[in-house]
Amino acid sequence: MEPETGVTIEHSAVVRLSGDPTGAGAELAGVLAAAPRSVIFELSGLTAFSAEDLTMLRESAGAARAVFACRPGGVARRVLADAGLPVADSAVAALAGEDDPLGPCGSEFRSLTELLLAAPTVGAVLQLVVDATASLVPEADLVSITLLAPDGRFHTAAYTDPAAADLDRLQYELGEGPCHDAAQPDSAEFVECADLRAAPMWPDWAPAAAGDGWRSVLATALADEALTRFSGALNLYSRSPGGLAGADRDILLLLASHAALAVAGTDALTRDELHQAQLRTALDSRDVIGQAKGIIMARRGLDADEAFDLLRRTSQELNVKLVHLAGTLAERHGELDGELDGAELAPDEPDPV
Repeated sequence: MEPETGVTIEHSAVVRLSGDPTGAGAELAGVLAAAPRSVIFELSGLTAFSAEDLTMLRESAGAARAVFACRPGGVARRVLADAGLPVADSAVAALAGEDDPLGPCGSEFRSLTELLLAAPTVGAVLQLVVDATASLVPEADLVSITLLAPDGRFHTAAYTDPAAADLDRLQYELGEGPCHDAAQPDSAEFVECADLRAAPMWPDWAPAAAGDGWRSVLATALADEALTRFSGALNLYSRSPGGLAGADRDILLLLASHAALAVAGTDALTRDELHQAQLRTALDSRDVIGQAKGIIMARRGLDADEAFDLLRRTSQELNVKLVHLAGTLAERHGELDGELDGAELAPDEPDPV
């Protein structure tokens, strides 16, 4: 609707049907003459519904988007399911979906969030994000994610095509380029260029990328307070000059935020798992060293400190890690007595532990 003020008002209409909808087309056309953005057909009260009725409803919606609601078990539910159409359980639920600020991308973002939460590794999280970016931003021919570690090393953690990783890697080597710049901790929100054939900010990388047929680039910083161990960028490449000009910046920011938050959470989990694994390894090492000490004490009549000292000095002489020597001794002590026979105790040496 466009009132005299010139303001455009977008609205949705809810049409609640009951009984038998046959022949209701003309009446619906009058009800929907105000051209709503979408029409929610509440069909829970129907006593009959057919594929022909569904066609009539969709035609009556005209240019508006047809949305269907029907209680579970309602007569219209099976016909809608057979047609492969999504169905809300009620008009209220359908209206809640209409309020989604992401519009048609809302369900995709919800699905992405569920997948990210279930992803087992950092790499899985980032691969989901680049795949979702390629789906939601069709203007991008290539998508990748760059991570910058605290020690200054760059890494392409996920990509849709190896060519994206090659473009990223060249930037790391040259020290310039969109993903290199966007990954810096104090980067601008977006780093972009509509045509790499005229990109003075990257005098070495841009001509090389343009020579391979790439024309426009857009990198979005992965910025979030939770990211304390690294920074990064979500990178998009296009073969068309100005090809990324129409990319929805809000969607890119949401995708980058998804990546930042999910990686921060998953990274913390990974660190915890790594710590637990290291702890288990340390405990296992202590156990096997204890077994080896026990064997030496029993065979040589030494106390615990003397047995450990002999084990330590033997590992140095053989240039073998202490835990590896202890494990071998525990498993094959009958075969290795000779190697320990040549090692003499030096009680005055300090215990290294």
